[in-house]
Amino acid sequence: MKARLVVNHPDRKRAFRLLFAALFVMGASNSMLFVILPMVTRAMGTGEIYVGLIFAGSALFYMMFSPFWGALSDHKGRRPVLLVGLAGNTLTLIAIALVAGSALSGALAPLVAMAMFAASRMLYGSIGSAIQPAAQAYIADRTGLHERTRIMSALTAGSGLGTAFGPPLAAWTGALISVEGFVMALAGLSFAVFIMIALALPEHRAPTPRKAGSRHLWRLARDPRLWPYLLVGVAGWTAQGVFLQTLLFYLLDKAHLAIEQAALVSGTILAGGAMLVFGAQFVVIPFLRLGPRTLMSIGMVLTGIGATTMMFSDQPLSIGIAFLITSMGTGLARPGVVSGASLSVEPKEQGSAAGLATATAGAGFFLAPFTGLALYQFVRPEAAYGAVALLVLLAGVLAFTNRRIRHIG
Repeated sequence: MKARLVVNHPDRKRAFRLLFAALFVMGASNSMLFVILPMVTRAMGTGEIYVGLIFAGSALFYMMFSPFWGALSDHKGRRPVLLVGLAGNTLTLIAIALVAGSALSGALAPLVAMAMFAASRMLYGSIGSAIQPAAQAYIADRTGLHERTRIMSALTAGSGLGTAFGPPLAAWTGALISVEGFVMALAGLSFAVFIMIALALPEHRAPTPRKAGSRHLWRLARDPRLWPYLLVGVAGWTAQGVFLQTLLFYLLDKAHLAIEQAALVSGTILAGGAMLVFGAQFVVIPFLRLGPRTLMSIGMVLTGIGATTMMFSDQPLSIGIAFLITSMGTGLARPGVVSGASLSVEPKEQGSAAGLATATAGAGFFLAPFTGLALYQFVRPEAAYGAVALLVLLAGVLAFTNRRIRHIG
């Protein structure tokens, strides 16, 4: 085994801040869409399923490309891959701003606008998907076994904080100024982080000469060391995808709010859930030093409780409480999946493992429209949350009973 990379303390602190900023931008760039896309689709009179299909297309590309970027970072280095991801994120935001402005002004037909939104998100899925696996592998290179869960959890909180700010800023700025203005400002922030990382992120790691191909990634995904974590990750992200893609519609259909009011309420709920996750990942998990098995087991139970609560909710307050419980659950499970996958593989496999763990987000968001959102629109809204509750219950049983997960702790 290769020795873990040793870096000095100032380097580590600077690197952590820069990676935290990158994940913050990534989180905000994604979460603001859960307010903006439903607003635009309802304004144009298109159905809920179009929102799901846009996210599904993006998620499919994310699932396909994030393992590739993670494996490439093993060969080319973490910083170059991270910069590619930030460039893709910036270009995606510029495209979304232009499409949203044209769609809301009536310059684009609804189906043309939906197709262009889908293309913009596929750009993110194919290139922006490089951000998270490169950042996670960078941390894995520079942490020991006993501190990795704690530090990865704190890093993941950057995405959570961005997720907290994205929806309310999108809703409030969209109401006061314009949707496209907010998205363009976010693109400027993404570009600024790109410049900072290009100039200041230390990269002392010597890349490995071996290139990891698709066969290697497929074998690693089926490896008994990894597949339990990947299944739990897919379940958690599917649950989160269903909740995020249906929240605004649920407020419209069950709480009978007007579209503008529902956008503001959903933005506030999304922000509250993300801040709760940020607190758990940045404070609670590092303080209690919980292991991957505990995080995944408790996380899946809480997610199931939140889904069950949502089935019986028809007021903004109860809907918000159900969403907060679910957010806490998925927020606890996510660092367990990421750190558990990292702890289960060799140093030379860190980029590939990080890419596969990141791909569970794409898989979950790809499945969400064809499971939860389809049940929501074609059966009844409560059926979507019942399916989520059953799925995460099974994932929780796997996390608690699997022998390899027990061994990692």
